Amino acid sequence: MAVKHSLYHEAGQVVVDQERCTLCGLCVKTCPAEVLSIDEKAVRQDNAVGFGCIACGHCMMVCPEECITVSGRNLVAEDIKPLSLPEERADAQSLQALLESRRSVRRFSEKPVEPELLEQIVAMASTAPMGVPPWDVGVTTVAGFDEVRDLAQEVITGYRGMRKIFRPGLLKLVRPFIGRSRYEQFSSFILPLAEMYIETWDEGRDTVFWGAPAVMLFHHSPFAGETDAVIACTYAMLAAESLGLGSCMIGGAPPVIQRNKRLCAKLGIPEGSLPGLALILGYSTVPFRRGVKRRFLSDNVKN
Repeated sequence: MAVKHSLYHEAGQVVVDQERCTLCGLCVKTCPAEVLSIDEKAVRQDNAVGFGCIACGHCMMVCPEECITVSGRNLVAEDIKPLSLPEERADAQSLQALLESRRSVRRFSEKPVEPELLEQIVAMASTAPMGVPPWDVGVTTVAGFDEVRDLAQEVITGYRGMRKIFRPGLLKLVRPFIGRSRYEQFSSFILPLAEMYIETWDEGRDTVFWGAPAVMLFHHSPFAGETDAVIACTYAMLAAESLGLGSCMIGGAPPVIQRNKRLCAKLGIPEGSLPGLALILGYSTVPFRRGVKRRFLSDNVKN
């Protein structure tokens, strides 16, 4: 039984060139779906095992003879490419420097973000681990100050409507039905956030997207989870940092955009998919000279 996907319902297919295969067994060892087996004659596939081939391509990536081809579930042989040499990759020190230098930027210059940089960020973010292949995550890029402001206006309009529905008195009435934690989230965060968005907008300030020149909206299909979109957005955030751009994750806009079917269609979000997280991008007007040490709530190591 293949893992369901918004577009693909069939399992992947593995083809091995038996004449070139040396029966090294690396493909069998690396197969996460465990659908490959080996005997003294050949490597064989059994899609009756588990969920069948998930078309991750791992077997193609490890085969020293390049004699394996995987197809289906949006994977083609041309998607496999050589890796960069170890000495060309970021080492732990440079990666840590990048991670420590990242800050959430909300003040942007009037310089627009070059289209080629946005394309590069999307390409880098697409390498993120987003659940079982093929990934059910998409991204919509809104570029241009006017375009981003128009999107912010749509979010503000949505919050104005929500404010009319979730008045304090009405919210107390529905408390028994939504539970204490949900009630407290609405009363202590969501509604005050809506008020801040609306008040600052009426003052002529955008605190939804902070006047950014670009926004990336990550969305996921019903066959994936919000976590997958968050992971992709995180990769995009780090990609932006590596390219000299400032960024900030925005969680307040997607819930409102979710409820606006017309807007989702305008943004090219497939029907049924849900915006999970937004990332604003631009050139920071404030240079950060120092970082800050972060800590987990708890950090336990069990031996």
